[in-house]
Amino acid sequence: MSESELVTKLIKKLKSEGFRVRTEVSNMGQSVDIVATRGKWVTLIEVKTRNWSRAIEQCQAHEQVADYICIAIASASVSERLADRAKEMGYGVLHYCHDDDEFVWIVRPRLNKQVWMPQRRYWAKAQRRLLYAD
Repeated sequence: MSESELVTKLIKKLKSEGFRVRTEVSNMGQSVDIVATRGKWVTLIEVKTRNWSRAIEQCQAHEQVADYICIAIASASVSERLADRAKEMGYGVLHYCHDDDEFVWIVRPRLNKQVWMPQRRYWAKAQRRLLYAD
């Protein structure tokens, strides 16, 4: 399964749970795979089919703006190293199970207390401008 197909499946799940979803959103010179919002809460998700260590690096850049940060992965299994590192960082891990065609929480994210509100407001304002330009 490609990363694009995985993103599409995750978007469907998130929308069914009441999230508003955007993809490929700019943040700090990077692109976030998925931004899911519900109420005042912002969740940023990096999606990978492999190379979870790259996802960890990308997630670190999101700590200034996201209430929750997650990695969605479609590997055959989730390594213990990924689960441990995610717990340590406070990130969530969603695993796509090919056999069941669904996402399962391996690690639930913790509320990120590193949000820097001036940066969050700046980022949110930029997102609103993009929404109205679409």
